[in-house]
Order: sequence, then structure tokens, then C-alpha cells
Amino acid sequence: MRSVTVRHLVVALCVLSLAGCASAPTAPQAPESSFELKWREHREQVSGIHQWHLSGRIGIRTDDTGGSANLRWKRGEGQDQIDLFGPLGGGRIRLDIDSAGARLRDSQGQNFHADSASEVMFKATGWVVPLEVLGDWIRGIPAAGPHESEIDEAGKLISLNQNGWTITFNEYAPHQQALLPRKIRLSASEGVINELASRNQISGKQLVVKLYIDEWTPTADVTELDQ
Repeated sequence: MRSVTVRHLVVALCVLSLAGCASAPTAPQAPESSFELKWREHREQVSGIHQWHLSGRIGIRTDDTGGSANLRWKRGEGQDQIDLFGPLGGGRIRLDIDSAGARLRDSQGQNFHADSASEVMFKATGWVVPLEVLGDWIRGIPAAGPHESEIDEAGKLISLNQNGWTITFNEYAPHQQALLPRKIRLSASEGVINELASRNQISGKQLVVKLYIDEWTPTADVTELDQ
């Protein structure tokens, strides 16, 4: 299978005077390849999915620890609700995220609060998961900001490097006319691991998160989340 690498990096270009920049000839734009055209069309379609119900499994592994849980994720307008069933040998963990921050209730009835979802997840479970950008990656698109991606001839992401993570998309499945990832692997870079180690959030040299999506229902309206 052929693929193409696409880079989207922020580059400072202008060291000339304003007059010099204005007078410089404009280079002709390279024609868009068939890969890039299909990728743009696919990305526009998937980016339009703002609300969903999905279910599957999540697993995390470091040099010292590992764990897994069944996953249910509902995204509505401006709010997310993530349920984890069976992490760390326990019952259900519920994570609610909105503009006010993130709140987590564990299977023992303890409540945790933090400004970010990844922070409250670590407080409650010790798991390091980049939840702030996972809503994009789980759809098979980059989050906002610099990234490097590899796309296949059908216009889908094969791999993505962003925010110090390498994301590999191993399988896609059709869901209501959209192809969405089914198997995703996130691997933290050495830089991310060193930063986490400096905050005593991880030991060892590896951090891998795996997601398996069993069912994905994009929906135009998620009006109410579970209580």
C-alpha cells in the first residue's frame, strides 16, 4: 500500500524587509496530489462529526504497570461523559468534562476535580491519557497545532506525530458513511516520558495507550448525558 507523508509545521519565513517581501515573486503552488485531495475530503467529512456515542476498550502499559477497562464515551454539545468499567479491578468510573473543568467519581464514591480531564484521570487512577486531544485523534484527524502525518492512498491517516506522541491507526471501519478508526495505538515520546518522570507521574521508558472501538454511533444531537 502506498502512502505519503504530510508535514504541517509553523515556520518563520520572513527575515527580509517589508518592501523586499512585497516585491518577491510568488512561487507557483504545487498541485494537490490524489492522496492529499482524498485526505482533505475525508478530513472535512470526519471533522463534521461533533457528537457521538462510542463503546470499546482502553488499555495502558508502562514498564512497571498496566491495566485495561471497557470504555463508553458520549460527546454532546460542549460536554463529554466517559465511563470506564473495571479499571484497576474496580467497578465503574465516571468522568464528566465541560467548560467548568473535569469531575470524576470512582467506584467507591470518591469525587475528584481538576481543570483538565487528563489531570483528574491521573489523580484518580494513575493513568496518563492525553484526553484533551483524544477527541480528535479518536476520529482519525490531528488536533490543532503542528503535526506530521502519513496518509494512505484512500486518504486515511496511517500514523500521526503530535504533541510528543506517535499515534498509529491500525484499522478503520465504516460508520454511517464515514470511515472511523477501530484500532489506535498511542506511544509517548522520550520527551513526554521524561517530563512525566520529572513530575513523578511515571517511571520507566515506555508509555503506550491502546484503544479498540467496538461500536461508534455519530449522532447529530446528544441532548442529555446520563446521570
